[in-house]
Amino acid sequence: MPSFEATFNFADEMEILQRLQRAGYVMSGVSEPQTVGAHIFGAALWCLLLMERMSERDELDRAKVLTMVVLHEIGEARLSDIPHPARRYLGPEAVSAAERQAVDEMLQGMPEEWRVLWHEFEDGESLEARVVKAADKLELMHRILCYERQGNGEFERFWEWDPNFRSAGLDAAVELFEEMKRRHSAGDRRQEVKRTPR
Repeated sequence: MPSFEATFNFADEMEILQRLQRAGYVMSGVSEPQTVGAHIFGAALWCLLLMERMSERDELDRAKVLTMVVLHEIGEARLSDIPHPARRYLGPEAVSAAERQAVDEMLQGMPEEWRVLWHEFEDGESLEARVVKAADKLELMHRILCYERQGNGEFERFWEWDPNFRSAGLDAAVELFEEMKRRHSAGDRRQEVKRTPR
């Protein structure tokens, strides 16, 4: 069991993710860009939505999926959200090594299983890791659809970059991406849901 000191230190460090804006949206001219913390929630939602469409859903360890999706972006609390142009110059190996080092340090004092599952997610070989990998991109492209409905930013390059449609070998993810592409091509401009103030 983590100590109170380790628990609060970790929670305090993670709090920055609720304020840290996603760099790609900043660079696309979005007003009030999504934060990394909001992305983590969205990825968790897309894990749920994806798992319900999978023929393998009964084989999944949902506790592993939950832990992986909550932890999958924690390295950004120290490294920030590195945009893709910067990653191209830094190189994927350097970025990956930095993320692994940061996460290993950040998870000291926390359950060892968390570190193991974060690395399992990064390696992307287990069914649970593949669900989170696919949900990470499903959330990205759904968020872009929402921004497009609002006329908030320029995103055509996102639709043209194949890695944004990483399905991790899951047929259900492929189907969801195809539906997103269809909605984008059809100019899905439905009005955002307007909530009545309470």
